This record gives sequence, structure tokens and C-alpha cells, in this order.
Amino acid sequence: MKLGIFNEFMGLEKNYIDACKELDIEYEVIDIISCNWIENIKSSDCDGYLVRPSYKKDAWKRMYDERMYYIKYISDKPVYPVYNDIFLHESKKNMAYWLQVHDLPHPKTWVFYNKEEALDFIENKACFPLVFKPNIGSYSMGVKYISRKHQAKRLINNVFTKYGFYNSGYAKWQKTKFGLSVPLMDDRQFNYITFQEMIDVKHEWRMIKIGKSYFGHQKMKKGKFHSGSGKVGWVAPPEQLLQMTQHICSQGNFSSMNIDIFEDFHGDYYVNELQPFFGAYNDSQMYIDGKPGRYLSKNGNWVFEEGYFCRNACCNLRVLDFIEQLEGPLAEEANL
Repeated sequence: MKLGIFNEFMGLEKNYIDACKELDIEYEVIDIISCNWIENIKSSDCDGYLVRPSYKKDAWKRMYDERMYYIKYISDKPVYPVYNDIFLHESKKNMAYWLQVHDLPHPKTWVFYNKEEALDFIENKACFPLVFKPNIGSYSMGVKYISRKHQAKRLINNVFTKYGFYNSGYAKWQKTKFGLSVPLMDDRQFNYITFQEMIDVKHEWRMIKIGKSYFGHQKMKKGKFHSGSGKVGWVAPPEQLLQMTQHICSQGNFSSMNIDIFEDFHGDYYVNELQPFFGAYNDSQMYIDGKPGRYLSKNGNWVFEEGYFCRNACCNLRVLDFIEQLEGPLAEEANL
């Protein structure tokens, strides 16, 4: 068994490399970014390919979407996660469409490609406050709360082309290691805009499903946002959320999926994010009464199993799940 690991602009494939080393699985890093990416895949002798798509810039996201689409014409070897999951990754638009198509509870979302339609919505139909979200951006980067019409109109006018040729676009801002905020001038958004209804959030839950393993914890708030706060509430997720996660992953046939879910003050749940990959810096993504572990669904019951299952940003679990798909069950007591 030999796995191919596609490289990534920021070196995030390292988690897969470390996982394969720990699990003693042969691997090869394949340059998917190169102009010669097709030949690189054709010349490999791997049994399947592990993907960790880039997330920071729209151009990087588009490159992965394009090249993952054409892999089926180059090789008959499977890719993990599959293309449909990668297509959802770090795209607010794609995620919103998927949730609408599958009739799942989520904050109402409006994606406009027509400037006049967007302005009419703001002037005559919108209920404030709203949330503006750039299509690409983790850790709440670029997200804005909109409380007045003029704020929304200014964003619309920035994003859409003027005079038939001029467009300044919308640039997200990022803090440098020196604490200074700088605009990401090479990653502007043009000619579409996304608004979302604001949910009065009591809690935000991060629910995770990788293979047969389920995890959950609270994302604590810092300032205006839960996302990117770095604060975690190690609280046992309600059974309803485990069932909701299982249902969503069943509908999408997801092998690896993080689902961020808002809980409002009425106890209703709304899907806020769907991401095959997420920031995971702890070797466990769930602690119950101080004990690390995971949930398994057995005979309709949720069974807690103690242990550290999230090594290398959960990539050990992903590698094991992929191998199980390729050749059948691998011993659960393997070095997770």
C-alpha cells in the first residue's frame, strides 16, 4: 500500500506526511501545483491520493477545484476526500447552495451576481442586521456585521464593476506577526456578494465526523466572533447534535467533515460551516469530564471511547479511514 500526498501552497501536507510516518505507511509527495502536475500524477505508482486543499486565497482554491476535477480523467485511483467534498471546502457560496438543495437548517443566505438585484434587496427586502461574508476566508477573516443600508451599499459598490471597466473589489485584512493589519491586495473579490441573516447565537458547536469517529465541542466567543477565537469549551455535545451530524454526513456521503453549528436562545440549530478540514491543534477534539475521546455509533447508541484520536490535526484518522476504504477494515488499535 502506497499513498500519494498532494502538496499545498502553505505546506499543510505535512500533517499527512507525519501521519503516514507514525502509521508506518509508504507515501510519496506529488507536486500538484506544478505546471507538470498531470505528468506527476501519471508517473506515480500510488494506490490513492490524499488531498489537503489550500484555503487562504481564491486563486489557490480555484486551482485545487480545477485540478481535482480532472484527476478522474488522468487516473482511476481514488482521492481522499472526494471531489464533491473538496468543492465545498472554503467556499461560502458552494456551502450555501448545498445546504439549500438539501433543505438543511442554516442562516438564510443570499448570493448576488447582479448589482441591481443586490441593491434592490438591500433597499426593499433586507432585514437588518445582516452579515457580509467573503467567499474565501477562515477565522472570520473579512466578515462584517451590517446594521445600516449605506454600509451594505458601499460594499456592493466596491465589489461590482463601475463604468464598464473599473473595479476596486473587496480586500480582506489580515494581521501580521507584528500586530499590524494589512489588506490582502492579491486576493480581492469581484462581481458577486454574499449576505447572511444574523442569528442570535447562544453557543457555537464544532461537530466533527471522520470515518466512524465523532467529536464535538463548543467554540467560545472572543469579541464579536466565535470562529477563530482559539477558545474552546470542552462540553459534551448534545445527542441531538451528534444525530444531526450523522444525518448531514449521510446525506453528503462525507468521510471527513467539520460542521460548525449555531445554537440560538430558543434551542434551535443552524449549520454555519461545512469544511472537510479545519484547524486542529489538540490531539483530542473532545473531552468528556476531562477525558479525551470520541463517540462511536453502535446499534443506535452513542458510545464514548476514551483515547487521543486526533494526532497530526486529525490526519491519522483520515489516513486510516482512507486505507479502510481502499482495502477493508484496519485494526482500530493501530497507532491513532
